Amino acid sequence: MFKFIKILKVKSKIFSGLREKDQGNFEEALKCFDEALKIMPDCKYAFHYKGNVYEEMQIYDKALKCYDKAIAEDPHYIKTWINKGELLIFLERFDEALKFFDRGLEINNDNVFLLGNKTNVFIEKGDYESALKCADYNLKIHPEEEACFVWKAVIFRKMNDYENSIKWFKKLTKLHPSSHLGWFQLTLDYYEINKLEEAEKYLEKSIQSDKSGEHYYIHSFLLKEAENYKKALKLINKQLKVEKHAYFFSLKGEILEKLNNLEESIKNYKLAINGFEGLITDYTGHEDADDWKRDCEKAKNRIKILQDLRTSKKGG
Repeated sequence: MFKFIKILKVKSKIFSGLREKDQGNFEEALKCFDEALKIMPDCKYAFHYKGNVYEEMQIYDKALKCYDKAIAEDPHYIKTWINKGELLIFLERFDEALKFFDRGLEINNDNVFLLGNKTNVFIEKGDYESALKCADYNLKIHPEEEACFVWKAVIFRKMNDYENSIKWFKKLTKLHPSSHLGWFQLTLDYYEINKLEEAEKYLEKSIQSDKSGEHYYIHSFLLKEAENYKKALKLINKQLKVEKHAYFFSLKGEILEKLNNLEESIKNYKLAINGFEGLITDYTGHEDADDWKRDCEKAKNRIKILQDLRTSKKGG
């Protein structure tokens, strides 16, 4: 009975920590996980989520130490192997990442995600020959796993071999016709080689299979590039009902500009500027801050150009 109550208390602390983490209250989240560890010092979940928080705080040395503690408590907890390995890749500690994934594969020798992340290390190193060998091995033991086809195709894309990249994404869509990812990646490949009619054809399939709406922004962008402005506008409006992000307002401004609706375009660029300025103020030092500043200035420049254009039209 005592053990049951102890586990309930730990779960409560962890849930509280995750809630604080999701709200961006990182210090409070860490306190919750530390409280869980006071009750149960060998709790792999508390160490794992502490690592997640430190990673989001960009305190990477502490994140790695927490992941190591979680693995030490349970070497079969794959989630931590994946998180630590991906962080090592992000930090460009590629040789260390390879050794780390090999250690993980000694314990879980057929894990699709450990093998996939090992493939990613070779891709990042530019060692495409080794990446292909790793991807082929992964496909051999997981012949129907969607991610395996993606890794194989991405290697060819990195090599600028779009013919083979397209070939493997088509294999994925043949095996998993309801998969949004395959259709979407085919869209990107055809867009890269400037075959916009083909890109739009696969974009239609991608939109039909994307029930979540998660990719409306990129769909809208690609439709804009294909000069299908009305459909692009329809999709970005759907996205804005879900989330009013600066990037979405900026893209809507571009689409409306193409439709020659200058007044509405200016309004959306202004909303984008407010959004970018809010992000810059609230997240000082964020890795995307330079991009926000650049896009904010871009929106300001577009407003000036459109206002001048509007004035000249009135004058004419």
